[in-house]
Amino acid sequence: MVRQSNHANFEAEGNVLTHPDYLHLTKRFGQIGASQLPIHYLLAMRAPYSPVQWLTRCSHEQLKVSHQVLGRIVFLLFALHGVFYFNFFVLSGFLAKRIKDWDVIWGLISLILFSTISTTALAFVRRRNYRVFYISHIAIANIIILPLWLHVSHLRIFVYEIILVEALHIAFRALRLKTHQGTIRLLPGTNLVQLRIPLEEGNSALKWRPGQHVYLSRPWMKGLRPSLYSPNPFTIASIPSLDKELLLVARTLGGNTKYLADLARTLAQGGSGVPMLPTAGGDIPIIPIALEGPYGASTRLPDLSDYDRVLFVAGGVGATFIMPLYRSISNLHDPTPSGTKIRCIWAVQKLADTQWAFSTSSPEDTADAETDGSGLLHGASAVEVYVTRPSGPSQQVDRSFAVGEDDDETEGIEMAENEQLLSMEEQMDKPKKGMVIKSGRPKLDAIVDDVFSKGMRTAVICCGPKRLTGDLKRSVEVWVKKGHEVFWWDETFGW
Repeated sequence: MVRQSNHANFEAEGNVLTHPDYLHLTKRFGQIGASQLPIHYLLAMRAPYSPVQWLTRCSHEQLKVSHQVLGRIVFLLFALHGVFYFNFFVLSGFLAKRIKDWDVIWGLISLILFSTISTTALAFVRRRNYRVFYISHIAIANIIILPLWLHVSHLRIFVYEIILVEALHIAFRALRLKTHQGTIRLLPGTNLVQLRIPLEEGNSALKWRPGQHVYLSRPWMKGLRPSLYSPNPFTIASIPSLDKELLLVARTLGGNTKYLADLARTLAQGGSGVPMLPTAGGDIPIIPIALEGPYGASTRLPDLSDYDRVLFVAGGVGATFIMPLYRSISNLHDPTPSGTKIRCIWAVQKLADTQWAFSTSSPEDTADAETDGSGLLHGASAVEVYVTRPSGPSQQVDRSFAVGEDDDETEGIEMAENEQLLSMEEQMDKPKKGMVIKSGRPKLDAIVDDVFSKGMRTAVICCGPKRLTGDLKRSVEVWVKKGHEVFWWDETFGW
């Protein structure tokens, strides 16, 4: 109480040096910023039980832009609150005394934390190290509650609301965290890691929809320690109800994907002590895999059969999103070569990158999967696969992906993987059922012109690098300006 009385006296004296409304405005900057924090936390809620998602009918991926914009507004309001008060203390001559008071100290700590979380959320930081962004974001979002509560008493109502939102978020996420038994391996000749989880009858995952994604917790060698720390989204590259399995495919870059690749190599060497699944291709280690989900706005896609033409475009592992949707819609339409309504374009650097979708046989394939052996449904039109780089020594496995510190052992593993790649490329020289192989980059403008010239209502679904989707968008815009009705969906991940 004494602290608050002194604060009031300082403000009264300070008004002599400043405009009468100066301190009123200064306080309101902080109060309005704090009042928006519960909504800011709600916009970040991942689980679909969020009231914001329910009211807006948008998934958390679609709401992330609003979360970002509101976050910048809140940070600006807090920054103005701090700068205006600092200016007041300097003009009033109270800076030396007030800087030692706990309400000011907690306010400065809060402002520093907000500055840190805003800095690590910048685009160049996220691209350079997503884990730094994710960990700092989650940690600070929870830590900052304490200094805000201690700063001034009239902000505590908003802090209580934040705590309620966070508690509900954790509970909702825990409800969607399930442990499954599956296999993990590196795809030969690529830097792709693949996880397969067989689904038994009655498993709730059989109802998951094409295009949805999950968050994967790190598997451990000796059992799994389920955790809500799961920053990386993995698209479900299968149709669970049809394939009777969950298929996850990701490119090995760093962080979690590098960990998964290292784990796959270790398990492949044997001696890990984990259970093994006997298959025609050899024993495969079985590990517990914790998945949180499913999530994704793909469940809100319109009925694509209502459109005259549907164009799917994928780049690299973006096909993990495109292929399940393409397969599901192709099976419904059963198009004929003379009048194809659906067209699918997939650009890859090398043909080996398509093996997870076009493998003729796989040790983990389930007998109940109603596919034609190519990974596509019966009746699906051919996927146009554009191989942008020729096969050869330059496309073989990089030495950095080999295992073992001993030079002879590393060389032997590398040679074995290179032989697998060469054998695979030779096997795939002839188009597999369900695919047409083309060389070079796809000419998206010509493809778009061909698709749009055959109908007035067209749906375009894409997932891939920004350069690919950007070129596609520019080509589509030409037809939008001509009056064509277009449904556009660009699936992206990250913040």
